[in-house]
Amino acid sequence: MPRIKDIPKVDRPREKFLKKGPDSLSKSELLAILLGSGIKGKNVKELAGQIIRKFGANFLDLTVNDLLEIKGIGQAKALQIISALELVKRFYLDSVPKENVIISAQNVISLSSDLVDKKKEYLVCFYLNARNVLLKKEIISIGILDKSLVHPREIFGLAVELRAAGVVLVHNHPSGNPAPSENDKEIVNRIIEAGKIMGINVIDFIIVAEQGEFSFFEKLNSQDSKLYVSDGIQYSLFDVFETTSPAYAQITQKSHKVYFSQRARETAGYFNIQNRRFLGNKYKLLGFIEDIVNEKCNGFNSFCDIFAGTGVVGERFNERNIKVISNDILTSNYVSLSTFLSAKQLNLKKLEESITYLNSVDTKSDNYFSEHYGNTYFTLENARKIGAIREKIDDITENEEEKNALITSLIYATDKVANTVGHYDAYRKILDSVQPLKLLIPKIVSENNSNNEVFHEDANTLIRKINCDVLYIDPPYNSRQYCDAYHLLENLARWTKPTVFGKAGKMDRSNLKSSYCLRSATKVFDDLIRNANCKHILISYNNTGESKNGRSNARISDNELIRILKNKGEVEIFERDYKAFTTGKSETNGHAERIFYCKVTN
Repeated sequence: MPRIKDIPKVDRPREKFLKKGPDSLSKSELLAILLGSGIKGKNVKELAGQIIRKFGANFLDLTVNDLLEIKGIGQAKALQIISALELVKRFYLDSVPKENVIISAQNVISLSSDLVDKKKEYLVCFYLNARNVLLKKEIISIGILDKSLVHPREIFGLAVELRAAGVVLVHNHPSGNPAPSENDKEIVNRIIEAGKIMGINVIDFIIVAEQGEFSFFEKLNSQDSKLYVSDGIQYSLFDVFETTSPAYAQITQKSHKVYFSQRARETAGYFNIQNRRFLGNKYKLLGFIEDIVNEKCNGFNSFCDIFAGTGVVGERFNERNIKVISNDILTSNYVSLSTFLSAKQLNLKKLEESITYLNSVDTKSDNYFSEHYGNTYFTLENARKIGAIREKIDDITENEEEKNALITSLIYATDKVANTVGHYDAYRKILDSVQPLKLLIPKIVSENNSNNEVFHEDANTLIRKINCDVLYIDPPYNSRQYCDAYHLLENLARWTKPTVFGKAGKMDRSNLKSSYCLRSATKVFDDLIRNANCKHILISYNNTGESKNGRSNARISDNELIRILKNKGEVEIFERDYKAFTTGKSETNGHAERIFYCKVTN
């Protein structure tokens, strides 16, 4: 990570806060402002990120002693942070209404003890606002409870008047047995349907009796947590009945927060890991991913990006105290991962000398690359130079690390002058990318890589060999194969000079096809999750749904994703709107980027 003064002013926490407001900052950036400064060898953003990750969801319960355990945090700084937390807590408590807050069936039962001894049947309604504060407790009917006598207007008329967000109904059984009768079930269904039409949540229907209580919400809700949710996203009995089969609930937390890309400082003659076009690139979503990891994955020491692509997600978490495991099946991606994230040391001075030499190679003659890709994907001059440089790389390198770095430099330079829209399924009809090719030097922060591992394997094979704290999975979503989109760069990286065919000049890619793009996607995903040895799982999987172009449709359904993850532990879904990639022939409305999070317990 760069020093804080090396980060452009617009991306520094204080300056970003002043220009774009607090919503543009991640939790770690907000804490960085409170900390003020970093420590030796770690800038303030790194220090803040370490604290957020260590304490996660327990952050509000921090003590001075907890903070003093962090290297570089003294008593004065710890007191400053704890005092800020305490101040916010007290103002919040002062603002909370002192009325009854209903968060579970037990809260309702405790307010309904007078019904247990009644000799007649009562139906009582609790009206709640969006924060589950009790607005009113009202008797709806007295006598034999009959579906023909309980009219929804008696319940929802007052709900509309009170502007209630939800209702909880309580019924007593004078017989002493709390088990619901068939008549009770019919009444519940009738009221639920009416609530759906009225837009008012029927949160629960509770039966109280001498022998105990019965809550439809608790009985039918398969979640471990039996708490009523609030703040306008109430999980109602309608949802419980709808999702009784399969036995899980899709609880999605929608994020409306605006994230701004953390642009690394540009240095003349150098390039960064994110400076390459790649389908499904998560660079603009790093803040969204980081917030979820910091909140859910307390104190993690290792992070595995098993479908790493160009490696931007793993690089985001690449710090001295975190082991990053990166993997990709494509050679064109593996060489980049090896260059930026490998623990193996490079001779940077020799690398710079080699790049200077390669930029000066003779490009007058045609070669394998120019014969197949000149005047289509590239100008003839650039194609000749790309082929000549690739040939020289094999001649001048002494070890794999140096070779991977030079190929990476060539791939990034090639991508800059390609006559495409960001992939190599086709080229533009009009040759408009005519700037000359020039290799730059990869900007590597090698001191953060000492514990890292980089692999070039099938993900389902690798998963059986590794373990980690956080497993991040970003597989292909649909039938579009990455080896089809990047065949040219893969050919360049491997340099076996295979026969190419078709207008696009593609080589044989049968050994590079991903099962995640085929009908077997659900099966191989299940295998991956079952064999994952980790504490936390995060999965990026877009809701591509149904589009006009069938190739863009998701291979694994949400139901299957959640079912498979539920075998490992509880599942949460985080979602934010995001513009999807299309080929120009399809439209996808309401597209969202989702993170499926699972805390592993099984």
